[in-house]
Amino acid sequence: MKSLKYLVIVAIAIAAVISCSPDDDDPGIVIRDAREVFEEDLDSLTKFLSTHTWNSDELDDIDDGDDFEIEFSLIEDGDDSTPLIDQVETRTLTRDDIDYTYYILKAREGDGENSATFADSALVSYSGKLLDLTQFDNSINSLWFDLPSTIDGFAVALEEFKEADSSEPQDDGTINFNGSGIGAVFMPSGIAYFNGTPTGIPAYSPIIFTFKVRRVKTTDHDGDGIFSKFEDLNDDRDVRTGDIDNTDEDFILNNQGRRIGQRFNYLDEDDDNDGIPTRDENPDPNGDGNPEDAQDSDNDGIPDYLDDATDVTTS
Repeated sequence: MKSLKYLVIVAIAIAAVISCSPDDDDPGIVIRDAREVFEEDLDSLTKFLSTHTWNSDELDDIDDGDDFEIEFSLIEDGDDSTPLIDQVETRTLTRDDIDYTYYILKAREGDGENSATFADSALVSYSGKLLDLTQFDNSINSLWFDLPSTIDGFAVALEEFKEADSSEPQDDGTINFNGSGIGAVFMPSGIAYFNGTPTGIPAYSPIIFTFKVRRVKTTDHDGDGIFSKFEDLNDDRDVRTGDIDNTDEDFILNNQGRRIGQRFNYLDEDDDNDGIPTRDENPDPNGDGNPEDAQDSDNDGIPDYLDDATDVTTS
């Protein structure tokens, strides 16, 4: 069994290939136009949703809060089942100037109080399928995911579901959750693996994930006192948008001193690289993790923790 975390590592590696020169591309994978691929994916997704349904009647037969497995099936001739296209909610996520359409199916929103954001962590059980319903990945046991490290379509889908409202340890060491958010996301390859080919997923494949949200955790990855969701400086639901989300434009270095990636603000303990840790520049006076009240000593409109020209006296 593979985990989504493993697949994401593969996808990140493929993304690095895309950014290289043509001579560096994998000769076995043709780099296609992303907008053209999206149009094809959207057509495939629409056809799937128009010809398939899900086992909603079984959900009606279980006790409130019990677990439930979403299953999809082809609508046969004479079957009056409601197609998925009439039950899903349409969403849009912009990446690289393309407004990607994806679809959310909500079997149960979730009975708990909290939802994750794209920048948080979530305890999830899940299954991944191609549009022919071939399963390429699943985890019956729940796994913690750092959502910024997963594919975009998965991370933003979980935002719409709440965690379970209760849990109970079992004698076999497992945990039963009650009231988990249960749903599915249908996404084009542009917010999935695009030209990446993790095991079981052909390049340019639109995919489906079904999932159950067990627990969520609001995350401050770098411990600087600012929740990571507030270090998305251009509000594009991505904490890794080039220099926009890397105020001081610094890098993560390996043991040989080579650059291996940008040190985005959500991973940077000193966001403006002025030698003073962000936490010591009063980024969140009221302590709620949101820097909207951050100190701005020189009143220039740039908070001290993002302003390398501001001298801050620490005590």
